[in-house]
Amino acid sequence: MKRPKHLAKYVAGATGVAAVAVTAMIVATPAQATSGPAGAYALKAEGPISVPAVSAVEVQSDGAPQQRSLASLPPNPIIEASVLNAKAAPGWARASTTDLRVLKIGLSAEVVEAACKNGRGVTHLVDVTLGKQRLAVTPTPNSTLTARVGTLGVAEVTLNKQVRNADGTLKVTAIEVKLPLGAGKTETISISSATCGKMVADPGDGDGDDGDNGGGDATPPGQAPAPQPVPGNLPVTG
Repeated sequence: MKRPKHLAKYVAGATGVAAVAVTAMIVATPAQATSGPAGAYALKAEGPISVPAVSAVEVQSDGAPQQRSLASLPPNPIIEASVLNAKAAPGWARASTTDLRVLKIGLSAEVVEAACKNGRGVTHLVDVTLGKQRLAVTPTPNSTLTARVGTLGVAEVTLNKQVRNADGTLKVTAIEVKLPLGAGKTETISISSATCGKMVADPGDGDGDDGDNGGGDATPPGQAPAPQPVPGNLPVTG
């Protein structure tokens, strides 16, 4: 689907601002670690039709920033999407999906974005509709909607789904769809998901070396690397 010029500018601008924000955060807090790993992916589907996590990245609490992108989702019978991005750095993660269509329930979106920073999450939706209903730009955490899928049953849609993991990190998924496919089968589609932990201050002398006066072993990483596109033959089964 051709993206309007105003949307292309929005996506490019948002990506640029996010990159600056990530770099600024890392440089400003060289003496901090996080309570757990950070990670993100743009889209995943589990069930009879399997789509492995797209553009998935994961960064340990002392790791370098990571970024991946995919131009478009491989053909499949239930989801269409393009420009699938994910970024992560210690204490920070972001995922976005554009030109989304979940075909069986009439869910469409120009941009679906989830972001997590310092253990707190937020969802941002641009021009998202479910059937004839336009959804909120910044939905409250764990908002739920339903949509009938013909004679197959009722789909459940959760917006800004937020779950606290056992390790203390927060996982925020912008949109999660539980889609009935008949014969007791259900497809779970997760769109734009980000996970991060809280920043933990250096307990020592502030030089990032855990207080051992070893000269500061936490060298601030540089900017996130250039996107590494996932191969176009991403497996989709079902």
